[in-house]
Amino acid sequence: MSLLLGPEEKMLLEEALQVYLQVVSRQLPPQQVQQIAAIAKNVLKKLESAQSGGGKGGDRPAGISDEWYKNVCRECDKLSPAGCTDKVTEKYPGKCDPILHYEREKILKNKK
Repeated sequence: MSLLLGPEEKMLLEEALQVYLQVVSRQLPPQQVQQIAAIAKNVLKKLESAQSGGGKGGDRPAGISDEWYKNVCRECDKLSPAGCTDKVTEKYPGKCDPILHYEREKILKNKK
């Protein structure tokens, strides 16, 4: 299951949880509110994890844009659960062959 939310959608969920916590804080004892706040924080962490670690289950390499990760990295055989295993990406994020090919194709499509 792919769960990709835009910035507006993510912000809406965060704000909704904040409002929920405000309402709950008026109705429940502080200890229960803290427990619910911890759950809400975990929900946001899981959401963030799902956003950045989709596809084959690998973490997004440092310096890789959302677009590259979504369109290239998730399909790449060098993506592992620990991140990208490509040595070029470690030193020069975005300069690996699959991303360079993707960018070249994108430019060619825009020229047509």
